[in-house]
Amino acid sequence: MKRLLQIVCLICFSLVLSLPAQAAEAKKDQRPNIIFILLDNVGKDWFRCYGSSENQTPTIDHLAYTGLRFRNCYVTPVCSTTRHMLLTGRYPFRSGWHTHHDPAIYGGGYFDWNREICFARILRDAGYHTCISGKWQINDLFDPAQKDALIKHGFQEYCIFPEGKKGHPAHKQRYWDPYVIQNGKRLETKGKFGPDIFTDYLIDYMKTHRDKPFCAYYSTILTHIPVVHTPHNVGQDLTPREQFAGMLNYSDYLIGRLVKTLDELGIRDNTILFIVPDNGTDNGTDQNAEQSLGGRINGRVSGEGIYSLKEQGINMPLIINCPQLVGSERISDDLIDAADFLPTLADLADAPLPSGVTIDGRSFAPQILNQPREEPWRPWCLTQYYKQRVVRDQRFKLYSSGEFYDLSEDPLEQHDLAQSERVKTDKASRASHTELQRVLNSLPENAKLPWEFRSISARKIRAEEARQKEAEKSGK
Repeated sequence: MKRLLQIVCLICFSLVLSLPAQAAEAKKDQRPNIIFILLDNVGKDWFRCYGSSENQTPTIDHLAYTGLRFRNCYVTPVCSTTRHMLLTGRYPFRSGWHTHHDPAIYGGGYFDWNREICFARILRDAGYHTCISGKWQINDLFDPAQKDALIKHGFQEYCIFPEGKKGHPAHKQRYWDPYVIQNGKRLETKGKFGPDIFTDYLIDYMKTHRDKPFCAYYSTILTHIPVVHTPHNVGQDLTPREQFAGMLNYSDYLIGRLVKTLDELGIRDNTILFIVPDNGTDNGTDQNAEQSLGGRINGRVSGEGIYSLKEQGINMPLIINCPQLVGSERISDDLIDAADFLPTLADLADAPLPSGVTIDGRSFAPQILNQPREEPWRPWCLTQYYKQRVVRDQRFKLYSSGEFYDLSEDPLEQHDLAQSERVKTDKASRASHTELQRVLNSLPENAKLPWEFRSISARKIRAEEARQKEAEKSGK
């Protein structure tokens, strides 16, 4: 009996000793889950919660009305530059990735884990489980030197449309019968719709990892062209614009499935959901040039979008939802840009930022959690494409090429004030122009990457520069 009592005491003593460790583990697990949804090629002109006349996003609109939405979130005007900026927290001039480049199609340089640190790596090292589902275009996953890029960037699991060079079976095969790689293995996808596969994967992922903090990056393939029928409208005779609308509506349906899963798993109140597009709407730059894909807003079909540094191309919806942590019916005028996402996710995850790396973004986690800030929010945000940079404050917008607009009265940027008397005589205009010009003048030149951009956009830029130089020679 005495021996039995000794054993019982030892067990109880061990349990007591383990309680602090268990409590610490339980406390750590209270950090929020993060689902970051990056929509592809669709701007404010399609979202009713941002003033659109369209009605294709009831789920997203509901998340906006019952959560937090920002009025001014700046991305770059094209996909790969936005992705590089949000993944690294660094401005394009800092990283050198300032022009569109898709190494999976064009080859050449790529998103190098030895040069840049991705937010997934930061959260993984802080104890989060990480995954990516959907699109990844800034590495060539068929290149033996890059085949493990996702793991090296910090994603522990993945389900990806990898894209491939012209002639490869993966080339542009993203929608029906898609080319999909899941954790190193190609899936059988005959008769399946790519977006369904990526959403199903995320649902299974959340079920598996719901007991500890996770970060899921859902880099969607919708609504990138080509326009296609979805499972909801197969067989219908639709115009390209109607097909595009259906693609966005299907995105909304899939996001609804994710939200429903969060509710069913009982983790909705501890999961922060981000929704933001990578750039403005593709208004018909490919096979749909005869019909704009722009949404209707303020009585007109949007005529600007992808590749444009006007507001329709870079000022995107940003919706954040979590009933318990974010609250509802909040709208913010704070200026956000894509570099802010990395430090914000790190802040929410209580993860330290990497040392020895210049992070241009600032955490807006206090705004998300409705907490007071220790210092004022910054007065300007920035984006760029190639050599052209844009900086704005709450009211005015200045291009590095000199154009100056009052967005409060001229949101379509039709009246350049740069050479007007108003800049000289109006106190507010003059003060903003002076300060924004000071910001632009303070920025360094574009960093140089050890490779050449090979996209169609980059080739057009170089051709135009060559033409201008030839014209200058001819004029002398």
